Amino acid sequence: MMKVMVLGATGATGKGVVKQLLDADIDVAALVRNTDVLGEHPRLQQIAATALSMELTELEQLVGNSDAIICCLGHNLTLQGVYGAPRMLVRDSLRRIISSVDKQRSQPLKLVLMSSTGVRNVVAQERIPTVETALNFLLRWLLPPHWDNEQAAKLLHSQEINNTSLEWVMVRPDTLIDRSEVSQYDWFVSPTRSALFDAGETSRINVANAMYRLVSDESLWQQWKGKSPVIYNQQTE
Repeated sequence: MMKVMVLGATGATGKGVVKQLLDADIDVAALVRNTDVLGEHPRLQQIAATALSMELTELEQLVGNSDAIICCLGHNLTLQGVYGAPRMLVRDSLRRIISSVDKQRSQPLKLVLMSSTGVRNVVAQERIPTVETALNFLLRWLLPPHWDNEQAAKLLHSQEINNTSLEWVMVRPDTLIDRSEVSQYDWFVSPTRSALFDAGETSRINVANAMYRLVSDESLWQQWKGKSPVIYNQQTE
């Protein structure tokens, strides 16, 4: 039976990930701050800790017992959440997870990270207009979460060469919106529109569905592993 570890499980997208995994009869180990948010389920294990606060031996055991990890971590949109500690929440959590992976695993650990279209895939040499490049430079200094997401992406790309016991996909949604049901959405290798001046929409439940499908559908995983797909809702007339 498959087991998936979820970081950021009580966030708006994380809750959708947990629900879709459980609905598919997949065991879930959720790292949470509040154990009252997700409710009870026979396949759900809730751990009241974070990847940064957990004892290393406990984290290594949890990672070792997991087939996949889905990371939906993000900074709360408050003054403390944006500018307070830990400023590099996503990167440092991933770094600790990666360091806990047993290099002798019989099967590679699948790691799915939720990012955004604002994070450029530098390995694929994605190009953006000069004015957008300048604004991104300002965002790195004015909004620490953006810099955190870029550094998390950089960390994953370094693992592609150095760690054969780990495989990853970085899912990049555009402007996040709330919807109650999964709808049609499209996958792209790179953004097809400007994240700053012509942003599209991606519902959180669709992002959750994409990440659930990646860890549960081997053919989809093989298609996107080591890549950073962009997810847009299909436009309706």
